[in-house]
Amino acid sequence: MDGVGQHDGMDGMSGADGLHGAERGMNRRRFLRVLGVAGGGSLAATACGSQSPEKLIPYLIPVEDQVPGVATWYATTCRECPAGCGVHARVREGRAVKLEGNPDHPINHGKLCARGQAALQGLYNPDRVRGPLAKNAAGTFEPISWQDAVTRVGERLGAAPGAQVWFVTGNEAGTFDRLVSDWLTTLGSSGRVVYEPFGYEALRHATREVFGTEELPRYDLGAARYIVSFGADFLETWLSPLEYTRGFVASHAFADGTMGKFVHVEPRMSLTAQNADEWIPPAPGTEGVLALAIAHVIVRDRLGSGAGIHRRPERRGGGRHGGATRGRPCHRGRRPPVELRRGERGPDGRVRCRA
Repeated sequence: MDGVGQHDGMDGMSGADGLHGAERGMNRRRFLRVLGVAGGGSLAATACGSQSPEKLIPYLIPVEDQVPGVATWYATTCRECPAGCGVHARVREGRAVKLEGNPDHPINHGKLCARGQAALQGLYNPDRVRGPLAKNAAGTFEPISWQDAVTRVGERLGAAPGAQVWFVTGNEAGTFDRLVSDWLTTLGSSGRVVYEPFGYEALRHATREVFGTEELPRYDLGAARYIVSFGADFLETWLSPLEYTRGFVASHAFADGTMGKFVHVEPRMSLTAQNADEWIPPAPGTEGVLALAIAHVIVRDRLGSGAGIHRRPERRGGGRHGGATRGRPCHRGRRPPVELRRGERGPDGRVRCRA
């Protein structure tokens, strides 16, 4: 304790006392004490007064997979959006400090969007919910232990009928989605509420009407040579931005003397609209009218071939009335169409009107 004095080790650091202290020398205890006071003073001068100081707590019992000063990488999945991109989390001393895309993942192939990069901000947000909360008699939430929370939830689930149990999740997929569904089925409940900030209810409904299943579709943009998008901002937030960005790059790349074309229909000049070959900004709410107009032209002019749209082949001879027949009959019923000459009457009583 030599040279420390009664002034927190600062009596020998200024004026004549400082010279006297320097002459006496600086031992290790005095140096560390002065350094701590000086560091604390600078911290108090520069830090925000409303924030509590952070404490560095070393490992008293070392963890086997954690080496101080050496980063550890963990493979996991990003859940900032329903895409589920693969990520590598860089961990230092038990704290995740950086996220990067997993190059072996089939969706993002090593890339990570802005929402994925910002996931750490939610992990360390000071306003985050850090543990279970329960409402007290005053109507406010107070923290409780995990054991208490599990006990309360178990008691409520045991007392409630299965039909009254509801489970709220995000737009999940994979094993967790099956786990929730199986658990609700075991309880005898069908109450599953899926919440996603970017709602896809209209897309689910359209998929059910067209394909018979209420699921979110996945589009192979890389194999498309002409893309028409109605408000689908797939380069920013729609479904799987990284996956569709890779597909768009493959479709829009110059290969074999040709390149795909992209037409985007959206009132707002979004990132997707900026990258389109042609941007059509309709009045908000009229995108459906434009889509119906395009479908009308396709059906009227028979521009496509597929289910419900067929171009009738020309046939020569062998018909019911013999001779060459051309053109389309006016028959629109469910019976098989019959080739008719001009002015002849078909089985349903209708008369051919076009040559």
